Amino acid sequence: MTNLRRVVGVAVIVALTLMLAIIPTSAQGESVLTVGFAQEPDSMNGFYSSMAFAQWANDLVQASLWDIDENLQAVPVLVDEIPSVENGGISEDYMSYTIKLKEGLTWSDGTPYTAADLVFTYQMLEESGNNFLQGNAITEAVESIEQIDDLTFRLTFNSPKPFPEDIAGSPGLSTILPAHIFQPVFEAEGSIEFAAENQDPTVFSGPYVLAEWRRGEQMTFDVNPNYGGPAPSISRVIIRFFPDTDSQYAALQAGQLDFVPNISEGDKPRVGTFEGVSQATVFGGYIESLWLNVRTEEHPRAGHPALQDVRVRQAIRFALDRQAISDQLLAGTVSPTDSIYAASPFEDPNLGVTATDLDAANALLDEAGWVDSNGDGTRDKDGVELVLRYSTTTAGWRNNIQAVIQQQLAAVGVGTVLEAYPASEFFGAWANSGINAVGEYDIAQYANNTALTNPANVTVYEALNCEQIPSEANPGGQNFTGFCSEEMDAAAQMTLTSLDAEERLAAANTIQAIMKENAPLINLFPRGDNYAYLTARFAETPRIGSGVGNTWFDISNWKLAS
Repeated sequence: MTNLRRVVGVAVIVALTLMLAIIPTSAQGESVLTVGFAQEPDSMNGFYSSMAFAQWANDLVQASLWDIDENLQAVPVLVDEIPSVENGGISEDYMSYTIKLKEGLTWSDGTPYTAADLVFTYQMLEESGNNFLQGNAITEAVESIEQIDDLTFRLTFNSPKPFPEDIAGSPGLSTILPAHIFQPVFEAEGSIEFAAENQDPTVFSGPYVLAEWRRGEQMTFDVNPNYGGPAPSISRVIIRFFPDTDSQYAALQAGQLDFVPNISEGDKPRVGTFEGVSQATVFGGYIESLWLNVRTEEHPRAGHPALQDVRVRQAIRFALDRQAISDQLLAGTVSPTDSIYAASPFEDPNLGVTATDLDAANALLDEAGWVDSNGDGTRDKDGVELVLRYSTTTAGWRNNIQAVIQQQLAAVGVGTVLEAYPASEFFGAWANSGINAVGEYDIAQYANNTALTNPANVTVYEALNCEQIPSEANPGGQNFTGFCSEEMDAAAQMTLTSLDAEERLAAANTIQAIMKENAPLINLFPRGDNYAYLTARFAETPRIGSGVGNTWFDISNWKLAS
């Protein structure tokens, strides 16, 4: 926890000592990129993880049909061209995609990479017994999958789908599964949820293969000789895991890391003082938010009863001084927003931003019947204290924000108990009793992807969809808040299916209005995807793709200085 400032220095020294002890020796002439991760991946199957760090590791070894570059343009990877109406890949009514792979593709073990792998992957998405955490929107959209020939397959939908990136490319399709590895497992067990390949993969399609995973220490990736794209000039990538960002940044400053993703807005000024370190920011479509557990007793782990009342949720937003959080902790680098489409072309300019108003917060809480009847400084109602469990990851900058928000809410009589969990536990699956998945919180702080290339908003159509509330019958559901609005679901479908751009934008505006009024989550600030790297280690400035699934889209062309 960041409150224990006296032990930070010791932790950094210990972490650096351990790190130096595990630095491997490299063969002469070997080009090695050393990357620092503040979280260790929980799975190497993209369908089974909600962690950005897991996706980053997975994207080194599993290629997408296409990626998104730093300018939000699709870049072919396993296909020669992106399907469109003009080239015949998308039907005029947008009810089907016909996608053709490049010729001569193979998996890393030499097995041909064919349309059968794509068909199998989409079939696995349709199998509820797999309990995937990702891809639910695809499952709902696909009517049928058909293999035309070894290189060609066709997706047919139950409604028009104007955005192929949401269905077939990055960021929509998390992983393409090697059928020759996973199909025998599925046939034997009826599920691939516990397939060994999820944790210890052996077959890959990306620019690298996973050569070694030393749990708690590092992952080593070597070049995939059978990659279907340009051969990388960097022969090895080593990802090292750090217990906290302080030790990670100390290693970067000492020149022992070449590249670090996920620099927080609050840490950008600090990292900017490191000699010889450059920073890069690309649009990521992420918004740091407070997610409120409004699940009822009908669902496991119902949230605090006060959160069922929209007046309480609105009062919490009025009580927050989000600009002060930016000024005090993030060097004023971000601005508060009430839009789930913040910083994107789809943000409603007329939505406005809720200003701090303690009088309004107190009035709403009084109106909702939450008053301090026993004089202890915390509101209560019917014998229940208004004390909320406020959870996030162990990231220091998030814990600092927790402490400030705790003080701000206390000013209106709302108590909080601060909790911090390792990312693997916080973002864990239902089956593993993940904090968010099972609802073991009242307020959860984290960022979610909102908008990248289109108004079909992932947060809206997955993380807040009525049918996505997790349960024993729906363990893969992604709506951890339990919020349900049929009007918003209908608007979300409009953004996904309408062929009229103006109609889609109007639906996005409706979504923003519903979100602001109902406050199932409270946006703190939009986040860019921030990276830091040692300037002298790179012969050229590395190109980094937008969105969590596209970071390495150009890694084959990255060049380290000799």
